[in-house]
Order: sequence, then structure tokens, then C-alpha cells
Amino acid sequence: MTEFPSTGEGTSEQGTAKGGESNPVGYLSGAPQAIIAKLTDSRFQKQVIWTIASIILALLVSAVIMTMAGYDAGRAFAYLLVGALREPGRVLQFATPLILTGLAVALAFKCGLFNIGAEGQLYIGSMAAAVVGFTISWPYLAHPILCLFVAAICGGIYGLIPGLLLAYRGAHEVVTTMMLSYAAIALTTWLVGPNGFWMDTAGSELIPQTPLLQDTAILPTIGGPYLHWGIFVAILAVFVVDYLINRTVLGYEMRAVGLNRDAAEYAGINSKKNVALTLTFSGALAGLAGGGEIMGTYNRFIHRWSPGLGWDGITVAVLGGNNPWGVLGGAIFFAALRVGGNAMQMDAHVPIEMVSVIQGLIVLFVAAPRAIMWMQNRGVEYVEWVKSEEKLPLDHLFGIISSLVGVFISFGLVSASTGNLLLSVSLLLVGVVAIAAFAIFLAKRRYILPIFTILSIAWLLTALVSFFTGILLVTVIAGVMGLLSITDLLLLRRRYQDRNIVKEAES
Repeated sequence: MTEFPSTGEGTSEQGTAKGGESNPVGYLSGAPQAIIAKLTDSRFQKQVIWTIASIILALLVSAVIMTMAGYDAGRAFAYLLVGALREPGRVLQFATPLILTGLAVALAFKCGLFNIGAEGQLYIGSMAAAVVGFTISWPYLAHPILCLFVAAICGGIYGLIPGLLLAYRGAHEVVTTMMLSYAAIALTTWLVGPNGFWMDTAGSELIPQTPLLQDTAILPTIGGPYLHWGIFVAILAVFVVDYLINRTVLGYEMRAVGLNRDAAEYAGINSKKNVALTLTFSGALAGLAGGGEIMGTYNRFIHRWSPGLGWDGITVAVLGGNNPWGVLGGAIFFAALRVGGNAMQMDAHVPIEMVSVIQGLIVLFVAAPRAIMWMQNRGVEYVEWVKSEEKLPLDHLFGIISSLVGVFISFGLVSASTGNLLLSVSLLLVGVVAIAAFAIFLAKRRYILPIFTILSIAWLLTALVSFFTGILLVTVIAGVMGLLSITDLLLLRRRYQDRNIVKEAES
């Protein structure tokens, strides 16, 4: 039976206080004791040690790659470090949106949800802040607050959509949040385009953008041209999310749903409400990140202004262990890599893409033990379940194998679709859905039929796109995979229908 977090009083790791939500003043006054308790916790120490080891391993592997490519790894790392240390304001400026998008992803993870749509929610929030910033005239202090508030509200509403789809229609959040991200980017592009409502007609027609924000809406800078007051908003959000997760009844319910949704419902917790609220709060944090960047860095909304801050929030959350304070440290570290990477490129002549390689290796080494442990545990449970079945579940086994094979095929075919954006996006979508299908099959979750239906449709759509673009190899492979997926889907549907008939007969 799944054990839920304690509801007694104590440190922030022990959940809510007895009788309701704890006092925020008490939370702040008890912070030193909570920090000491956290630092002396053996699990936290192991996590920190493994994170540091993952960074060291990533740097070592990166050094090998740079040496094989003919670059001086020692000189590159020296400039990477010096470049980050000599521009602390630039580091904190880059870290500001990463803190908020990392918190958005981490908060969803706490409820057992995978919000990969922070990029779209960030775009919606940034557009909302820009519109309020250049259309409304408010006093200096009130105007930025209003812009940030509207950005958070709009981002939250955009996060609520996949939350409601998951809670009440069973639509998987991985698919809905990702597709809504592309929809948000396309929508905002249209809004500032030639036929959009908010294109800057007085500026350059070559750059789709809104008019400049009014001076009253711009966030003031701190100690230089880069860092702005958005950093305080991000740090405040760390406190708020930590308090929400660890010291409120709602946070306790979110964590309970994340640990075991069925057990939480049995205990009287409304899982649908918590799923919808979690994705709403997650979207609000991402929207806040977008609003802060527009108001503090760009001073207007510009077509495709984000370099992938929403996607980077996933890596920040993984590095931070989905802990708000870990997210803060992870965001600063990744921001330092980015600033130092610019110096590494200019002075050591190492391509800036090496920073992305380092980030990817860090996430790989951090997440690998958890993924291996999860697959090991689920694999043992799955083998025991197969043995317990009267007949060998060939349809189930075929679903696992085809999902895993689909992951490698889809990502492998991306290289064959170079220059075709629509086909590349379609193949990436198939790969992500196939990963989700493999995990759901292995965990024997109740979303098997919906996710496999989506996978079948994604394969067929990919075959259709590749057919019209004239890539015969991709058309044949995607078509065959789509037909095999549909066949297995029909077998799976028959299995679950037969089980329902048996249950009705026994009742």
C-alpha cells in the first residue's frame, strides 16, 4: 500500500500542519530548522552527491568529445568558468525565466504529471503581458504588477485546458501540452503578423512584433543593463511553491495524487480537481516567466523570441530533483553554462552547441538511475503479471515491443526528413507518444487504449505527410507501423471488452 506524506507538524518535508494549512509566518520562522533537517537527511545528501557526480561525468565526457574534435578541452573549460564568473548579472538574467519554467515542470511532476507544454504557456503569458503593457496606461508600480498578473492568469488558463482534458476525458497530458505549445507559438505568430491584431505598423515590417511597451510597464534593471526585477519575482515563486507543496492541504493532496492516484481517491481526495489545479498553477508559473522576459528584456513581444526556455525548464526540473530549491540551483547552473558558453565560443573557439551537449549529458546521468530503477521495478512486476495470466498476453507483449521499436524508428527517421519541418515534427510526436505508450504498457496503467489509439493515428498521419512530400521510405515504414498498431489496438480492445463482460457476469 502506498504511504502518503505525514500530515503532522514539523519540517517542510512532513507536509501540512494538523487542522489545516500552516501559517506562512511560522513557515519563515521555522526555515532555519527545516534547512538543517534537510541538509542532514541522508536521502538529500545522496541526491546532491549523485547530482555533483553527474555534472563531473558530463564534463569528462564533454572533454573527450572536444579532444576528439581537435579542441583544447582545458582551455575551453577555463573560459567557460571565467565567462560565467565575470558576468554574474547576465547569469541571473538568464536564470530568471529558467527558475519559473523549472518550477512549472517540477510542480506538475509532484502531482505525477509531465507538463512539457511550458513553452506554449510561456508564449501565451508573454503575449498577454505585452498587450497589457502597450495598450493600458497605469502608474509605474501598478502597471508591471498588472502585466505579470495577467500573464500568470493567461498562462494558467492555457495550462487548465490539458488539465481538464486529462481529468475528465482521459487525454494524456504529454500529447495535449506538447500540441498546445505549437498552437500557442502559431497563434502568437499570427497575432503579430501582417494580418494580426497587434502588429507594430510603425516599426519594421520584416520583424513580426508588437509595439513597444509603455515605460510604466517595463521592469527596472538592477546594477547594470541585464538583470531586472524579475529575479525577485522568480525567487519569491520558489518560496511560494515550496510552501504550497510542503505546507498546505492542497500541496499534500497533490503529492498524494502523484504517489498513487487510485489510493488517493480511496482516501477521499478528489484527483480530478488536483490534476486540473496542478496544471493550472504550472501554466501560471510558465506564463509568469514569459511576462517577465517581455517586460524586463525585450520590452515588446517579438516573433519566436524564446530560445526554448520552456523546454529548458524540463532539464532544470530534472537537475533540481523537482525540488523548488533544487530548481533554483539548477537554473543558475544552466544559466552560468550559457553565459560561459558564449565566452568559450569567442575565446576558445569551441562551438556554443557544446553547452547543449553538456546539458544533455548532465540530465542523462542524473535521470539514468531513476529510469533504470523504475524500469527494473516495473519489469519485475510485469513479468509476474504475465506469469499470472491464464493465457500468454501476446497483444500486450506486442504493444510493448512495437512501442519500443517505434521510439527508435521515429527518432532515426528524423535524419531522413531534414529540411521538411512538418515531417520532422510528426516523427518527433510519434517518438514522444511511443515513449509514453511503452511506459504505460510497462506500468499496466488504465490509459493503454487511449495512448495506443493516439500512437496509431500519429503513425498514419506521418505516413500521409511523407507520402505527399515524396519520401517513399518513411511512407512505407510509417504505414506498416500504423497498420500493426491498429491491429494490436483491436486485439487490446477485445481483451478489455471480454474482461468487462466477465466482471458483469460475476457481479
